Amino acid sequence: MKRLSAAVLLSLTLSLPVEAGIVVATDAEFAPLVPVLAEASGTADVELLILPGAALKGAEADLILGADGAAADHLIASGEALAQSRITYAMGRSGTDAALLARDGVLMQRAAENEAALAFHAFLLTPEAWDLIVAAGFGAH
Repeated sequence: MKRLSAAVLLSLTLSLPVEAGIVVATDAEFAPLVPVLAEASGTADVELLILPGAALKGAEADLILGADGAAADHLIASGEALAQSRITYAMGRSGTDAALLARDGVLMQRAAENEAALAFHAFLLTPEAWDLIVAAGFGAH
């Protein structure tokens, strides 16, 4: 009976969905907003990598949120990012020279099957996300 119970328990454990985590790489300026957006989107497990702009291209992440559109172009052209995943999720911080510069994000190839990463990426384009982004001092696209 104990063997049967253990086998049933193991079977149930293996069949339960496992919530995938997300690794988000962004610059220090936008980093404080990522946990706020993750919570609002219902994404429970987010690991944040804070990197200078140039280093974002080499980040081991599911989602890159950068202030440099050229990085998104490079990642898509190299095949490292999903071609249709490029989004402009915000503009630069209001009141700065970057206020009119787009902040572009891309999903990396490794996130192609990560439902949580796909959902978080999609959330960035919702009015709720835009309200949070604008409240944090960034322009919304």
